[in-house]
Amino acid sequence: MTDLTEDRVWARHRRRTGAVLIVGAGAVGGFLAEELARLGFSPIRLVDPDVLEVENLVRHPLGAPALGLPKAPALADKICREFPPCDAAGLHADFLELADSEQRRLADGADVVVAATDSAACQRRVNEVSLAAGRPAVYPAVWVDQRVRDAEVGEILWVRPGRQTPCYQCAAAFRQGAADTQAARGARVDIQLVALTTAQVVAALADPADERLAILDPQRTAIYLHGLTPTSPGIRATFPAQGLASRKARVPFPVAPCRACSGHHAT
Repeated sequence: MTDLTEDRVWARHRRRTGAVLIVGAGAVGGFLAEELARLGFSPIRLVDPDVLEVENLVRHPLGAPALGLPKAPALADKICREFPPCDAAGLHADFLELADSEQRRLADGADVVVAATDSAACQRRVNEVSLAAGRPAVYPAVWVDQRVRDAEVGEILWVRPGRQTPCYQCAAAFRQGAADTQAARGARVDIQLVALTTAQVVAALADPADERLAILDPQRTAIYLHGLTPTSPGIRATFPAQGLASRKARVPFPVAPCRACSGHHAT
């Protein structure tokens, strides 16, 4: 029988530990779940209301055998089958339709919450629940914008509770005209780039002693990632060089107290 003891599995990199809740098991959430499992995170809980469709095949970790199956349970089964050290489970449900107590239970059981959905209402609710549970949260997205080609720019917003950083709702005005929560188009290679960067952010938030914490600037809590692709004319001021690049942006607290976290600019 194959030896799957921890010292063998993580012989080539230090295991990262912690529990993660991922709301949204689409392309970004799906690849993210796989990467976090191999970093060592467990348990991983996935929540998604959708089934795998044919148009998902070109950019989702699940393949044709999973067509018609609920994404979250099917992906969790794949992770458990291919990487048994991870305890992964999927819930085929719309997070917004879960009882408040169930939403809170899921968040309470996580060290980090990730909202990777294409629903602005769901993102806002995850923000509220994460703040109430006192859990850090990460909001990865791929830009849907006429200025850029499909999946050219990714955005990763991260939030610490207790008004340590602006929350997702604080960032609403900041994000207008930039990233969108629409279902993004784009190639698998571009989507994976966003998922890989999100995994690094999750690892940094999960363990204050992790050296990855150095990538997080408390004054700049949004990371913009440009793929290894020519830069579209409309964003050359932000990404002047061709190819892979990243930028960190300062997300301000609003002038009026935020309805979600009560944070605001000091007067």
